[in-house]
Amino acid sequence: VQDYRVAPYCPRCGTGLSDHELSQGYETIKDQSVYVRFPATSGKLAELNADLLVWTTTPWTLVSNTAVAVNPKIEYQVIEITNEEKVERLVVASNLAAILGEERKVIATFSGAELEHTKYSSPLDLVEIPDAHYIILADYVTVEDGTGLVHQAPAFGADDLAVCRSYGLPVVNPIAPDGHFLADVPVVGGVFFKEADKPLVKELKASGALYKHQQYEHTYPHCWRCHTALMYYA
Repeated sequence: VQDYRVAPYCPRCGTGLSDHELSQGYETIKDQSVYVRFPATSGKLAELNADLLVWTTTPWTLVSNTAVAVNPKIEYQVIEITNEEKVERLVVASNLAAILGEERKVIATFSGAELEHTKYSSPLDLVEIPDAHYIILADYVTVEDGTGLVHQAPAFGADDLAVCRSYGLPVVNPIAPDGHFLADVPVVGGVFFKEADKPLVKELKASGALYKHQQYEHTYPHCWRCHTALMYYA
């Protein structure tokens, strides 16, 4: 069988790295982290006019968003808030509801398992991903940070690839082996993946999909040979 495997990859050297090499190159950097609205388009969530609220520290992977993972055993709430004089309903894990502030009203409660196969519209419609964009179940989703809903881009994460594979979802990779988006991708064509965050955040803001964004300091793997930011790459 010939298939994809996601591995740490240096786009400048054009090579995959072993776990041992990976551990030699962590650096502390500041990234854009974003909370993004994914409007539900089917099932109970669509009837309630709710948006899935998804947190990610890699906005560049949203271009190839394929699914949103929830933990089947975790409880999720549809919460109504007033944001800049606009009333909206957002879906988050019950344990993480505090991120939506004090003035919040619980409209409905679901287990993650009940949300499976709920369809949504992707916040960035820049590449064609057929038969995708619905909620899937994954045990690795936690409520330690974020919103309890994890965006899936199977070309850029080993967990994402394994879970999306089990649902028969496609692996769509709009980034060339040199780390730059393919030229025909709108907004970020030809842009290096790490530099794509800013224009994409701007795009999310313009479309109304962006709930909020902030700087996020974390350790990120870099190539021990050339110090280029690594990517997990199928």
